Amino acid sequence: MTTAPAPTGESVRRAEPATRRRQGRSTGPVARDTAGRRIGKSALLLVIFLWCLFPFVWLISTSLKNSTGALNSPNIFEGPFGLQNYVAVFEQDFFFNLRNSAIVAGTTMVVCIVIGSFAAYALARLRFKNKVLLLSGVLAVSLFPPVALVPPLYEVWRTIGLLNTYPGLYIPYIAFNLPLTIFILVTFFGTIPQEMEEAARVDGASPFQAFYRVVLPLAAPGVFAAAILIFVYAWNEFLLASTFAPRDLAVQTVPVAIASFTGAVAFQRPIGSITAACVIVTIPMIILVLIFQRRIIAGLTAGGVKG
Repeated sequence: MTTAPAPTGESVRRAEPATRRRQGRSTGPVARDTAGRRIGKSALLLVIFLWCLFPFVWLISTSLKNSTGALNSPNIFEGPFGLQNYVAVFEQDFFFNLRNSAIVAGTTMVVCIVIGSFAAYALARLRFKNKVLLLSGVLAVSLFPPVALVPPLYEVWRTIGLLNTYPGLYIPYIAFNLPLTIFILVTFFGTIPQEMEEAARVDGASPFQAFYRVVLPLAAPGVFAAAILIFVYAWNEFLLASTFAPRDLAVQTVPVAIASFTGAVAFQRPIGSITAACVIVTIPMIILVLIFQRRIIAGLTAGGVKG
């Protein structure tokens, strides 16, 4: 029985170009299809990006025009442009409104995170009946319409003297944001292996130390996501702020101040000042979200995939 001769170096070199040609013919359309899909996705993302960016471009353009030009000219690139609207905003003591919003939103965020972390940790780790029902009830509280609580809360606040005060604002903010905070953090704490806490307990850590030193650092993405959502809600809230602190400059927040802007003369719509104030208020929020966007995404998607 004869065997085929082993391929020599010359035959291998002759076969290589043919193999490359066959591979080029087979992978060429696939490569072109992949490149076409990549270009199509990039073009679609660019269109979506421009679509989302346009309102902010219009806002900045309008804020740089005088009141007459902002109202009468639909062309966002038509001048003259200037910073007179920003000067007018800060001449109305807008710094105090920014301070008030930062204090109220910051207090709401800190209290919600502290209380919500302990509550969510207990719900995630303790075993008891009707846990799902309790968690559903906590979440249902956040779906209650705030406008239904304004009349009774106003009477209570007026009676005990909480109108035009910081506690009169951040107490209801905490009440409305705490259920959502607990819901987000329960999902995230549930993904952290309990064996890590048990190992810390074996090493001599107390239950609080195991929570503070082991669980909480691992839950940082979820905590950051909840904190940013709470801060943005409290920063932008208008209904309760306009009801409980409508005029006092020492407590008035940014949304209420923008709604109360007036023109230079009677019946003039101060569109330039309003858009300038909106730009001033929006830029810190955008910077904050861009800095912590990875933690926000990680926190919001935690527990969404198992395996």
